[in-house]
Amino acid sequence: MSQFALAAEEATRKAAAKRAEANALADKDGGLSKEEAARFDALLADAEALDAEASENQARADRLRQNGEALAGYSRPRPRKAPDPQGEPLVVREGWREDPRCGFKTPRDFLLKVIEAPKARRLDDRLQFLAAAGSDEQGAYSDPHGNFLVPVGFSPTLMTTPTEADPVAGRTTSIPMTSPVVEWPARVDKDHRTTVSGGLTVTRKAETVAAAASRQKYEKIRMAVDDLFGVAIATERILADSPISFAALLEAGFAEEFAARVLFERLYGSGVGEYLGILESPCLVSITRAGAGAIAGADILKARRRCWRYGEAIWLANHDTYEDLAKAHISGTNGDVFLFNPARGEDVPDMLLGRPVFFTEYAETKGTKGDLILGNWSQYLEATYQTEQRAESIHVRFLEHERVFKFWIRNAGAPWWSAALTPKKGADTLSPFVAIAA
Repeated sequence: MSQFALAAEEATRKAAAKRAEANALADKDGGLSKEEAARFDALLADAEALDAEASENQARADRLRQNGEALAGYSRPRPRKAPDPQGEPLVVREGWREDPRCGFKTPRDFLLKVIEAPKARRLDDRLQFLAAAGSDEQGAYSDPHGNFLVPVGFSPTLMTTPTEADPVAGRTTSIPMTSPVVEWPARVDKDHRTTVSGGLTVTRKAETVAAAASRQKYEKIRMAVDDLFGVAIATERILADSPISFAALLEAGFAEEFAARVLFERLYGSGVGEYLGILESPCLVSITRAGAGAIAGADILKARRRCWRYGEAIWLANHDTYEDLAKAHISGTNGDVFLFNPARGEDVPDMLLGRPVFFTEYAETKGTKGDLILGNWSQYLEATYQTEQRAESIHVRFLEHERVFKFWIRNAGAPWWSAALTPKKGADTLSPFVAIAA
């Protein structure tokens, strides 16, 4: 009798004992106390758990017995030989021998057969096909003599090319959102020529002269969430047969897609049914490019001059621009001053004019508006009303024996500035977001 059969009998015996104790409590005169009723429920729950354990072990024992009977009565067929035109016999193998998994459905099936091999009356034919044959020793140094060679095709690692890291993540201002549409008050203070507080003024006056009154002006910032959706369909067969959880693969893949889409919309979104991107924002400042296509040191200096609170900003640049930025400099009588400072360690990023620069595939190609962007992302509002959700259904494609997975998130994002800032003094406006025009 196998160990599984013994375990099944033992679990059945314990379950019977639990039920007998519960029946004894139930037959007690006068009813059960609160503690006895709890004990009664616990005994029945234990008995049911033991029944499930017994059923599982009995099923394992039955499978072992059936496999053993099949192997004992199995006469291994001799390979059929077909004549070769050159006179050498050809060995025709069964179809499963050409399978890269050698007939094993999952890695678990293969490992169970290897574990059972020392106790089995007859070695599984698939393992015999994998077993080495030849000299007086076995060793991993020689493929034909490696004993049970692990079949190919069971690697648990899925090779992927993930999206680049999001350099903006964590730099935007997160806004709490308790309803799908939220409005925030904002002070209208983007013209500092007469007032820096949205309309209030102060004046000096003589002792008996009345002071002039002033008042502030306000506006509303409105954010409404939109749904970002992803849908995928998978057959029930691949969900059951894949050694890697296919549902987990879909979930991880859509998480990357959501992150990539959000980064794209922060830059290019139209604001209609999606984020408002900074390149479409009314507060964006566009710098006239000094040359044709290439980025020069003069472009970088102009962008720096127009940036509001430069000490909090970062640069985003396309990979195409690396050589241009590396060569960007200020010409001087005592030698050129280069504006680019390459990374000097794992935690020290590339620097451009004293601020971090991140090269990303999401910036536009060189010579196009958006190939080099300077942004103070604290002025970009980002709100999430519903975090990433997941649902699945077997009913939508029931007859096709397929399952539908859907993933979604409800969020909104936009710069809150409605216009660039006119400074107290100076000819040019300032903005938290600056780009070089095409």
